[in-house]
Amino acid sequence: MKVIIFAIMLLSVPIFCFSRGNIFVEGKDKLPIKAQNFINSSFATERLVYVKESRTMFLRKKFLAVFSNGMKIEFDSRGNWIDIKFVKDGLPGNIVSKKILDYLKENYVSAFILELEKMSRNMLRVLLSNKRELYFNQFGDRVFIDI
Repeated sequence: MKVIIFAIMLLSVPIFCFSRGNIFVEGKDKLPIKAQNFINSSFATERLVYVKESRTMFLRKKFLAVFSNGMKIEFDSRGNWIDIKFVKDGLPGNIVSKKILDYLKENYVSAFILELEKMSRNMLRVLLSNKRELYFNQFGDRVFIDI
């Protein structure tokens, strides 16, 4: 038992020693180049309030960009978006594939996209304004619906 407790303490020390916590910065120049290009191309009209840089358990960087309209975009250390949350009017259509947009227009006419989340390389979760969660594969085919 003492060996297990010692091993846990030994493994947790580097995590606490090297983590810096959250760092709040102004401006998108602290984001990776790929994230800056994504914001400039898809959300050029939105005003960026701040960027939060944080470290995960394994010391990987994550970035959270918060906009004045309530939208939040989470990026990984390479600048790939992981999660996009939008509060008011829904996400612009140029982020998701045309096949997914066509499916949503056909089956969920009055609903709009509130959140997109990359579950893995092959899976995209779409949360709609009517609280339906739809999961799509990398080809834009609906895999299942969570009601």
